[in-house]
Amino acid sequence: MATPYSVIESSFLNKIMDDLLLSMVDEDIEAMLDSYRVSASVMFKQCAKLSDTDDVKRVYSTTLTNEEIEILANLMVLEWLKQRINSMELLRMGMSTKDFRTYKQSEHLNSLLALKKDTLGAVDRLIVSYTYSKNKLSDLRKV
Repeated sequence: MATPYSVIESSFLNKIMDDLLLSMVDEDIEAMLDSYRVSASVMFKQCAKLSDTDDVKRVYSTTLTNEEIEILANLMVLEWLKQRINSMELLRMGMSTKDFRTYKQSEHLNSLLALKKDTLGAVDRLIVSYTYSKNKLSDLRKV
């Protein structure tokens, strides 16, 4: 049974609050979510199921587990955070240090960086757990 892209996208959208996404046209949102999902799929190398897709039907051809969906959604959050951080970095480069501090943008950037670090740590733990659960100890002894 196939897993629709919308399942992963819904899980991702439930993890973030972004007024910009809500104000976008449906086609633009779909393109942005697709880019996040593709990047997340590339980063999740441990899951061979992710290479079997049907982009016309917008599905993964196999059924993804809840754990795989959670990992993909969190990797999409990382991609979303990277965009926010990069835009803040560009803003900082365009302002003097004093102006940047005055507008409290530095605090926002530091919060985003801390959130990225926490999310990355959580994703790493999920992927390690996923990898170990797929490679049972008895399978490792055969090698």
